[in-house]
Amino acid sequence: MDLLVVATFAVVALLEIIVPLALGYWFVKRFGLSWRVFLLGALFFILVQVVHAPLVLATQNPLYLALLPSGTTAALAGLAVYLGLMAGLFEEVGRYLVYRYIFRRQGIALSRENGLLFGTGWGGVESMIVALIVLSGMVSYIVLTGDGGAIPLPDDPAVQAEIEAVRALTPLDILPGLAERMMTITLHIAWSLMVLAALVYGQKALLALAILWHAAVDAAAVYLVQTQGIWVTEAMVFVFAVIGLVYIFWEWRRMGARAAS
Repeated sequence: MDLLVVATFAVVALLEIIVPLALGYWFVKRFGLSWRVFLLGALFFILVQVVHAPLVLATQNPLYLALLPSGTTAALAGLAVYLGLMAGLFEEVGRYLVYRYIFRRQGIALSRENGLLFGTGWGGVESMIVALIVLSGMVSYIVLTGDGGAIPLPDDPAVQAEIEAVRALTPLDILPGLAERMMTITLHIAWSLMVLAALVYGQKALLALAILWHAAVDAAAVYLVQTQGIWVTEAMVFVFAVIGLVYIFWEWRRMGARAAS
């Protein structure tokens, strides 16, 4: 067992929990906001996934098998587009409905500040869920690489290959996940602002753009991680995250100018 790998697991999981909470705290203190907005983002991300995740699990394999006669690459590309569109539709429409009905019902202003905090809660709770998965991975690594050897392991070659992959982990295999979470939170904030702008400006095209942007990121990630590997995938997410950060600053100024006029 490599203690550096265990420490990397622990640090990554800890930061995936602390960073969104710290960012939310900064927004709350900086702009005098309510944690209720952060919690609404977190809650409705979970509620959306309650419907979204089972539907995807039930349909992705039949779709892939239906597309398989067209070739493995075409089937993977079709599945990636489907998964991306599902994520975009469920999450962006979900954001729109929360803004339109829940915010107004609870008297929460449709402001750029609340858009930032809502997006932080939405992407933050996803990061925290991933942190729990990282911790479970750490436990598996400790069990499989420890000296006890008390757990009987099956002789199935596929299982043995997976076990060997776990045993061969290095810190560099774990760190990209942390970078991805930070980039994804940035994207969730950008999408939250774009959907908010769709409602504030009465421009449904911005909602459609947020759906397509989200779909493009997810579809590209699904396809690239299978065909090009993790580093190319993370590079792609980084490019989209930079675009998202530029959009956040641009939309922040635009909404600020509108509020001042």
